[in-house]
Formats: sequence, C-alpha cells, structure tokens
Amino acid sequence: YDWDVVNEAFTDGSAPVLRDTIFRQNLGDNYIADALRWAHDADPRAKLFLNDYAIDNVNAKSTAYFELARTLRGQRVPLHGLGIQSH
Repeated sequence: YDWDVVNEAFTDGSAPVLRDTIFRQNLGDNYIADALRWAHDADPRAKLFLNDYAIDNVNAKSTAYFELARTLRGQRVPLHGLGIQSH
C-alpha cells in the first residue's frame, strides 16, 4: 500500500545537503526523483513517501524537505507524503 522510497536523504545541521550515498554517487543528483518514478512504475497504486527524522518542527532540514517535495511535485514526480521517524 505505501512505501518509504528514500530514507534520510539530507544531512543534519543548519545547512542540510543531500547525503553522499551510494545511490547518489552512482545514479546522480536526480536519484530521488528516479527512485520515486521507478517505485511508481513497479506499483502504480502505492503511496510513495520520503522519510527522515528531526523534521517534525520547522527547521533547516524540514524546510529542505519541503522545498524538495515542492520541486518534485512541480515536476510531476509521484510523491504522496513525508514520513516522520519517531522511534
């Protein structure tokens, strides 16, 4: 039904940037959009999410996610929400 497609994409701190993950290294800076599209292709009915911790308040990291989500949605990338880790 739903999938956390990309987890913990941004670094912590006052100026979060995309983490230098193996996915980003091999697939490039658009890996998040690509992953969401691939997940949608695999299951068009699934709800697709980005997920991270420390985004439950307005801060630099939550703002970075908001801007990323706005950009992705503007590009018609299938993104249905942001998950907030709370464990």
